[in-house]
Amino acid sequence: MSKETSTLVNSEDTMLSHDTETTLEHVVSIMPQLIHWLIKSGIGYSEFTTALKALFYNEAIKELDKIQQKKTDSAISLLSGLNRRDVRAFCQSYGEYALVDQFNLQLPISVPARVVGLWVSQKLPERIPFQGNENSFESLVRQISSEKHPKSILLELKRLGIVLEENDEVILQNSSFTPDPQMDESKQLFSQNISDHLAAGISNLTRQSNFLEQAIFADELSQESVEKLNQLSADLWNLMSKAVISAAIDYCKNDENSADATKRFRLGVYQYDE
Repeated sequence: MSKETSTLVNSEDTMLSHDTETTLEHVVSIMPQLIHWLIKSGIGYSEFTTALKALFYNEAIKELDKIQQKKTDSAISLLSGLNRRDVRAFCQSYGEYALVDQFNLQLPISVPARVVGLWVSQKLPERIPFQGNENSFESLVRQISSEKHPKSILLELKRLGIVLEENDEVILQNSSFTPDPQMDESKQLFSQNISDHLAAGISNLTRQSNFLEQAIFADELSQESVEKLNQLSADLWNLMSKAVISAAIDYCKNDENSADATKRFRLGVYQYDE
């Protein structure tokens, strides 16, 4: 069966439309970079998928509102793919079919993070032995999980830079728990930029709007050519950003206190080479 002319048949003999199939394929193709970021930060499949439940729940409610269809557990379950038990749990926790505040979710905590949390809550020294019956790293892991090997947890915490290992002792790095305002701000700005970029492109694909969403691509380039293109891009962005910022300041002043000044605007540029 050719991919171009067939629909996808899964193990349960259900069929997906061509649009559904290709959308899923392209969404999956976007995910590796996000999953790379998650794993680099110590977030695994279980924590991520648990967090996703609330997002699917919210979007199902929004879609039902948009098409003016009555909200029921069955309707939300059908749109979101969540089981009805999860839908009912959200209703009981946040109000009947109320949107979930994704920023105040009680998210699951990974085993390595729980081990460190127990270490801190028990007020153990920053340096503890790896092995031992009491106040050792092994004993901490066993209090949290009987399924995870202490050595595996140690390797993961070392990878994340949370602990060091020295002379059969494990050393907690307090600097790992010190907030970095600059990094937090960078993450927030990056996520906002990506979110709006996706919103623009998806709105265009679903024919809801016609936002500017373009990119220039070139390959078979030398490193020297890439560097020249990088510099040209930076120079042009510098000129364009100054012009747009100047205009935005003027428009903000003109629209200040206006009843219909309810819109926001974001213009972004990115560059990547490999």
